[in-house]
Amino acid sequence: MAGRVLDAGLHLLDRQLVDRDGRLAGKVDDLELTFPDGGGPPRVTAILVGPAALGRRLGGRLGAWVEAVANRLGDGEDRRPARVSFAVVKRIGSAVELSAPKAELETDRLEAWTRDHVIGHLPGASDAPD
Repeated sequence: MAGRVLDAGLHLLDRQLVDRDGRLAGKVDDLELTFPDGGGPPRVTAILVGPAALGRRLGGRLGAWVEAVANRLGDGEDRRPARVSFAVVKRIGSAVELSAPKAELETDRLEAWTRDHVIGHLPGASDAPD
């Protein structure tokens, strides 16, 4: 990836994230950019995933609503979007392939919260296979 120039809107945003095992791990909702000290173009340092990131990107009332819902469903005081370091991006194509497993990514936070706080309390949920 070093030195490659991409059109973020065309090559990254709204692309599916796929972990190293081929499992879906979220969607690119926004990007974290870092600006070099000496000037020059910004660099993508992380992919931001989830409703909190999408809400910020949408902006306006709809974006504020999406972010508020994400914050309400969030676990504890952590109100930031899930962050995937750009260092784990293996390949960018029709999907963004990652070199890490889904379980090690922050994108699994909402799914884990839903499993623990909603699905786990449904009758028969403890009998469901993983």
